[in-house]
Amino acid sequence: MDRRAFLAVALPLAAVTSVEAVTWRASRPRSSYGGGDGGGGAEAVIVLGYPSTRRGRLHPVQRWRCEIAVRSRDPERSGTVIFTGGDRRSQLPEAEVMAAHARGVLGLPDAEVRLECDSWSTWEGVAFALPLVEEADVIKIASDPLHAARARSYLRQMRPDVAARLRPAADYRLFERWWIKAGAVADAGVRAIRMRLARRAWHVRDRPDEPLHLVRGLT
Repeated sequence: MDRRAFLAVALPLAAVTSVEAVTWRASRPRSSYGGGDGGGGAEAVIVLGYPSTRRGRLHPVQRWRCEIAVRSRDPERSGTVIFTGGDRRSQLPEAEVMAAHARGVLGLPDAEVRLECDSWSTWEGVAFALPLVEEADVIKIASDPLHAARARSYLRQMRPDVAARLRPAADYRLFERWWIKAGAVADAGVRAIRMRLARRAWHVRDRPDEPLHLVRGLT
């Protein structure tokens, strides 16, 4: 194999491997989760929103988040699945589009479905879902690993007492939707750069209480 052919194989493989490593690490840090729960009790799974297609149809990212949510449910617990997201691109809220898929295709029982149709950002999705998870003994967040990690961070900022009930979702499988994972890794990199620039522009280091989520475009 000549050098050009080797690079044609090695570089994409290295890129995919790096994406997998980053997403795996994002799904596993113990600092993101609370302590042991002892089993039993009620469970709530928060499904983070994503824009539907302009025709109001299910987007592939939404489909993946629904799959993560359904497989994350613990059969030994009573539970609810809270779909979040407003109507950013179509007349149908993102939450309704995802819930319809979860019920009709993935077999999620109607009794477990809850909708939060007002949020337009990750911060709002977590904040507006809080009243629906107050009584849950276990809370899971369903999205790609990097996005879910960011949402867990938001929840810890808002309500550390509720965040203590966080448990891992089944959000990582090797090479699953690797192209969506690659987009999430790229987005996280851009977001980190923008956050750094926002810190400088807003002088957040001099104002440690400044809520960074209010900086437009960072949620």
